Amino acid sequence: MLPEALLPCSIHGNVVLPHFLGEHDHPWLRVLLEEYGRFVGRRQRELDERLRAPLPCASPPAKRRIAIHVLARHWGTRRIATIPPRRVRAAVFGEAARAYAERAAVVASVAGTLGVTVTELTEALFADLPGERLVAAPAEVLSPGELALRTNLAIGQGLLFRSTAVLIDMEGNARAVVRHAKLRGLICAILPREGERRAALEISGPYALFRRTLVYGRALSEILPPLAWCHRFRLQADCAVRGQQLTLRLASGDPIFPGKAPRLYDSKLEERFARDFGRVAPDWDVVREPEPVQAGATLIFPDFALRHRGDGRRWLVEIVGFWTRDYVERKLALLRVAGLSNLVLCIDESRNCADTALPSSSRIILFRRRLDATAVLRLIEQEPQAPG
Repeated sequence: MLPEALLPCSIHGNVVLPHFLGEHDHPWLRVLLEEYGRFVGRRQRELDERLRAPLPCASPPAKRRIAIHVLARHWGTRRIATIPPRRVRAAVFGEAARAYAERAAVVASVAGTLGVTVTELTEALFADLPGERLVAAPAEVLSPGELALRTNLAIGQGLLFRSTAVLIDMEGNARAVVRHAKLRGLICAILPREGERRAALEISGPYALFRRTLVYGRALSEILPPLAWCHRFRLQADCAVRGQQLTLRLASGDPIFPGKAPRLYDSKLEERFARDFGRVAPDWDVVREPEPVQAGATLIFPDFALRHRGDGRRWLVEIVGFWTRDYVERKLALLRVAGLSNLVLCIDESRNCADTALPSSSRIILFRRRLDATAVLRLIEQEPQAPG
């Protein structure tokens, strides 16, 4: 995630305005991409040294630093060593301590022992250090326009990472964004809005949590690319930037790199549960993403509906990612008010964002890494008359 010092933005009143890249930045971005291309096959430290100097054309320093940060993640490196560098170092340092000989003699002796040339040994000695790896071209070379969009995404994500609360109003394909938020385990509530296919998403920001803020912040920042799936959206976030509590606003039309269309299962956890439950409960049908359920002033989006083919019993399953005790208590209260006694909360106990334990409830199943389908079946079989 981008350090705050790298974020190009300005403050107007209580609003933080990100300085996005546009078409006017494409010329220097093209030069930057060409510089990367020139260093393919050369050591990363050589490229790093070149990038510390100005480009041969005008380029805003703040934006250039972020574009370099984005390219560093997109471009790969490869190691040139024919033998493991750690093994080489152990052999060289061990021989040097034993023989007290000149460096050249030590290297030649070890090279002979390992069956490699002196050049191969020298190249392998520190080949696993980041600066000694060779620059490798990516599978997909970005255009200046794509690099600008990816850089803008990094700017937006860097600001969102510093949020305490986020509200997103969505119209059209809102479910895809809600699903993405749930898959990432975000602490959120879904609010209905007037009009068809409209909803709002209230999300707790990482700066509002006590624990796991780094992991949670990264998960929250991933909500930006899927917003392109909506017909229209408006995002408002309360962010802590430069020691101030400011408001960030993003909306449809902002030049941010879009995400890919979702697959049926983006989560291995859900895919495994569906497969495991189908195996241990052959009399039950597993329905992926049933219709949302109204619970007070919010909507609940279950991950699965389980329906018994014989007697019609129906249970809903919601998988909870990041959580706090307060969040779970509010969720249970909503279920009681809505009379949803046939919903099971499956909670990843390793993703607690506070120092307090879970409230007790017969409708909660705890898990780590893999959700136990047998435990879910055991719970729902204990309540044969649960309402559908």
